[in-house]
Amino acid sequence: MIKLIASDIDGTLVPDGTDKIDPEMMTVIRQLKEKGIIFAGASGRQFISMARLFQPVWEDIYYITDNGSILRGPQEIYSMNVIGRKPLFEMIHDIKRMPGCDIMLCGKDAAYCEEYSEMFYWLRDSYKFNIEVLGDFEENLRDDIVKLSIYKKDTVEEEVKKWFLPKWEGTFKIASAGTMWMDVVNPDADKGASLRKLQALLGISREETMAFGDNINDLGLLAAAEESYAIGSARQEVKDAAKHVAPPLSEYGETQVLKKLLASL
Repeated sequence: MIKLIASDIDGTLVPDGTDKIDPEMMTVIRQLKEKGIIFAGASGRQFISMARLFQPVWEDIYYITDNGSILRGPQEIYSMNVIGRKPLFEMIHDIKRMPGCDIMLCGKDAAYCEEYSEMFYWLRDSYKFNIEVLGDFEENLRDDIVKLSIYKKDTVEEEVKKWFLPKWEGTFKIASAGTMWMDVVNPDADKGASLRKLQALLGISREETMAFGDNINDLGLLAAAEESYAIGSARQEVKDAAKHVAPPLSEYGETQVLKKLLASL
């Protein structure tokens, strides 16, 4: 029997960078809880953005944030995976050599960028991030950082693969998080690793877990669940890795699957 459901957010539950979630999802999460089934959001987003998205049920779910670098409940942090300062600043220097790329750094409760930009306003106004403009990172950054994100509209993956990825992929986990984002986290920090920690915390097995995703950064999440679903609009690599394919996001595919699960109980 399924006891835990973990779901990616952008591209799976909402269109990238929006808060346009199926309003039925809140009712579904409440009904799952009544049946003893726990829901966890798993996203590249920070906690405050996810809590705002799930506001009606935010105290009833768990959070895998920053692409798996932080595992938390509504009030408590269970694990946090911090990137070392020296490689962090070396990567920042490298990214600044790539034309048109912007940088976001994520701490426990806030995100940071160096200047007001298209990326800043999108994160603040659409993702509802708690984001601050610091100026020069090396001079002004004080927070511990759990994730570095590289932003470039539409072509970021192509740009990063030229030389940044070959240089750093042996040291960090680097994965696409949408058409405009590449995320960098520690090698032992991903959504799948945090889902396994949550399973251990709750005493729930892989066989009792269902997961949903759409992008490369969801592959670990799907691998940690016996009942894995690629949303119908997912990348082909994700569909190939998943056990099932749900209807697309445009048809609220995850909601359809979860309503069928509830009807079967």
